[in-house]
Amino acid sequence: MKIFENAVEILKELSGMEDIRTDDKLKDDLALDSLSMVTILLEIEDRFGIQLEEADMDPNDLARVEDVLELIEKYRSEEDE
Repeated sequence: MKIFENAVEILKELSGMEDIRTDDKLKDDLALDSLSMVTILLEIEDRFGIQLEEADMDPNDLARVEDVLELIEKYRSEEDE
């Protein structure tokens, strides 16, 4: 499963933007609101088949696209161990 492509697909669906870069800010550049931020977390769990810990369920911890990728990679790498 390609983390970047799937994460970008989630963000494209929520933002309506076609060009998404890792340094884009979720709220400022992609214009995501608080509901969209929560939806990102739920979509991550669904699409990647992971269960986020409660400590990682705060959408305010996600500021940039890179933060979303790092969160997914954290859980995907734990599965490999």
